[in-house]
Amino acid sequence: MNLRQFMALGILLLASLASAAEDRTSDTDRKLYVVSYEPGIQPVAINRMHSWVIHVATAEGNPVDNAAVTVVGGMPDHNHGLPTAPRSTQYLDDGNYLVEGIKFHMNGRWEVTVTIDVDGVRDAVTFVLQL
Repeated sequence: MNLRQFMALGILLLASLASAAEDRTSDTDRKLYVVSYEPGIQPVAINRMHSWVIHVATAEGNPVDNAAVTVVGGMPDHNHGLPTAPRSTQYLDDGNYLVEGIKFHMNGRWEVTVTIDVDGVRDAVTFVLQL
């Protein structure tokens, strides 16, 4: 590999890392909320139980308090869900919710759907992870 190819590979790697970080924040389907997640382990690993901090803000950027946050996930290509049942266990303040019990048991494409319910108004976002 020559220097030019090596540099191009480095730029591609940096771009993919930046893209992966951006994928941790997204608008919900109905654009009511902006949701982001921060895994408790870096990088997310197979067969390790971990937690996520889910941040929920309004479309205007204000933290959302008193939301019911649920998380489900699975591998659509394999037609199965997560091997665990993650649940929101604590409101941490400033729009941050602790979700515990997340585990991915195999490599591949996972979809994780976060549903936000505030006073009966529900919206959701799906994050795609390639592990």
